[in-house]
Amino acid sequence: MAKTTTAHDGGAGSALGLRERKKRATRQALQQAAVRLFREHGIEAVTVEDICAQAGVSPRTFFNYFTAKEEVLVPWDPDIVESTARRVLAQPAEHPPLRVAHTVLGAAIDTAMAAPTWRDQALLLRDKPELIRRIASASRTLETALADGLAQRLGRDREDHYVRLLSATAITAMRSCIQSWHRAHPDTDLHDFLDEAFDLLSRGLPPD
Repeated sequence: MAKTTTAHDGGAGSALGLRERKKRATRQALQQAAVRLFREHGIEAVTVEDICAQAGVSPRTFFNYFTAKEEVLVPWDPDIVESTARRVLAQPAEHPPLRVAHTVLGAAIDTAMAAPTWRDQALLLRDKPELIRRIASASRTLETALADGLAQRLGRDREDHYVRLLSATAITAMRSCIQSWHRAHPDTDLHDFLDEAFDLLSRGLPPD
């Protein structure tokens, strides 16, 4: 498979309304405050109230965005999930489904990595593997959105075996790439891992 270049939707932010920009800013402020406190004091020692005090918002506001303090570590925000099916449908008609999944997940990674807390979130999750359950749940949400888009694109049901298998395989490949990237040199490009993974999938996963 040829290397797929992905790009963050650079114009998306300018198209957002004032309310949406404020919501995104509040969410990022809460994530930054939480990650800072988690890194300084440990996740167990930090409360929702601590995070809110650091971010200058109320606990009620916090729970408008997250259901628990650990959820701030989830890299896929609602905007990424909501846009996934639309991105699938926007890919060129001649692109095969595996390439479409590669491109769309690459774009999701670009959007997540644009957040100032991305790497610190990743490091906290690496140090606290028991929190991966939260990420697994978020990945299932992203997988469902990917399956929705692929099903519409292919004219199949979301529960179609091919659609489910492709979506699950693509998400697993992405999660494996992120884990490998965590252990790699800090200057390593995550997309190099993603491109290699999807190239292997396109060639039937040869062992060498």
